[in-house]
Order: sequence, then C-alpha cells, then structure tokens
Amino acid sequence: MLKNKMIDSFNNESGVNHIFNTRLKAIAFWFVFCILATATITACAFSTTSDIWADPNKGVKIEQMVGITSEAADEIQQAADATTRFFINNTGMRLKNQVIIILTTDRRSYIDEIITKFKISELEAERVARGTHALSGKNLIIVDMSGIPTARQKTFLIAHELTHHYQRQIAGNRAGNVMWMLEGMAETVGAQVVAQQGYLQIEQYKNNWRTGLAKTADKPSLSQLKTSNDWSRSISQYGSSLTYKTAGLAVLMLTERFGQEKVLDYFAELRQGEDPEVTFQNIFGITMTDFIADVTYAIRKAA
Repeated sequence: MLKNKMIDSFNNESGVNHIFNTRLKAIAFWFVFCILATATITACAFSTTSDIWADPNKGVKIEQMVGITSEAADEIQQAADATTRFFINNTGMRLKNQVIIILTTDRRSYIDEIITKFKISELEAERVARGTHALSGKNLIIVDMSGIPTARQKTFLIAHELTHHYQRQIAGNRAGNVMWMLEGMAETVGAQVVAQQGYLQIEQYKNNWRTGLAKTADKPSLSQLKTSNDWSRSISQYGSSLTYKTAGLAVLMLTERFGQEKVLDYFAELRQGEDPEVTFQNIFGITMTDFIADVTYAIRKAA
C-alpha cells in the first residue's frame, strides 16, 4: 500500500527585476521581503499540520439518540479517531466516503434503527443482529450502546465495524466472499487498535481466543465459516463468541505470519473476481485447507 504523503513547497522569489539605486530602497525591500517570507512559512506549516493530524477522523460522523450521554459519545469518537489513525499509519488508507455512526440506547431501539435504515423486515433485522451490538452497511454503523459499557469494548467494537468499511472500499461487494476472513480481519484490527490505546496487548487477545477455543469441545471450524449462511448457522449452533473467536484467531495468526499488507492484498485481489481459495493461495503461498489445519492444530496444542 502506498501511503499518502503531503510535501510542503514554498515558492521563493527567483530574483529582483531591477537594481535599487539607493541604500534606502535596498533596506526597505529586504525588510518587507523578510516579513512576508516569515508569514508565508508560518501559514504553510500550520495548514499542513492541520490537514494531516488535526482531524484524522474527518470521514466519520457521530449521531446519538436522546439518552446517550456526551461522555459515551466522546468515547465512540475517540475509538473512531484511533481506528482511522491506525489505518493511516499502518496502511496509508483513508475513508473515501463519510461513515455515520448511529448510537442507540438499547436493544429495541437498535433493532428499530436497523429496520428503518437498512429497510428490512423485523424478522430479518433480528436475524442479522443476532449476537451483535453493532451492524455495518452502506455508509452506516448502528450501535447498541447498552451492550458495550467500557471504553475498551467501545474501542474494539468501533474498530471492528469501521474495518468492514475499509474492506468494502478495497474489495467492493466481494469483501465477504469468505466470512471468516472478513470477520477475522475486523476482530484482529479491533485487537490492534485496543492495544494501540493501551487497554490490552495483542498477545492477551491471542491467548484468550486460543485457550477459550481449546477448552471448548463443541466449537466451529473455519471450514464451517465460509458463507454468510455458514456464519449465521454457526452463531445459532455455537454462539457468537466462539464464532468470532475462531475467525479472529485465524486472521491474527495470518497477520503475524505474513503481515498486515498481505491480508490487505488478499482483499484487493478479491476485487478482480478470482476464486477466493485461489486468491488465498496466490497471496499467502499456502492453500486455505492447509492453513485451516494449522489453526486447528494451534488450538489443539493450547488445550
């Protein structure tokens, strides 16, 4: 990924078009020149700093329902800031379109907002929201604030959901062709942003996910988490925690082994229309089947 860099350029005067005939005129000229040059440099430096760093979250807007405190909204804003900084610093990516984060007060208002904003039935809204406290789609993220009481949880969830917007920015509608890659990357970025903010370390997430799965006999395999229907079935059968942990551990292992850029390259390649398993092998140099076996072994070893 190419990082966007801003380079300041200053247009200096190339010379003087005539020779001043008196010392007085020369002194006056240089006095004025120095004042203007100093003012120009100060203004340019301020403009550059403001553009890059003052509002790293300019692609995100927070909307809150009545009943959401300003403190809670501020925590969401900070989580969004941290996530956009993470993508700028680690991938060079910025959001191309504004993302609106809508904060709802409870489960009922969360479901109602999903129905209204995504124009789906209540039955479908209940299905897609099962096991979640936030849902992304279009240029929206709808959040159930009653399910995320701590700043760490807010940071993780917002980072997870914003990651889906970056994934769709890279891969378009094909971003979710393999659900464990889609959701696993979002979980991994969530853990990375939480670590960036100093709440928990990546290794703590890795150990939590791996040991939690190792201690549970009845859990999904990555091979059961490929399609959207697979994902929904897994949440119904095994619960959302085990489903997300399985995907999160897998992509965290993938990121540690091959690097963040390779994971992004996978999504970029998906956009070209190649088969996801072929894309996976092209990018990572290992078949998806063999990698799934590696993850299964890592979980078993932790038991």
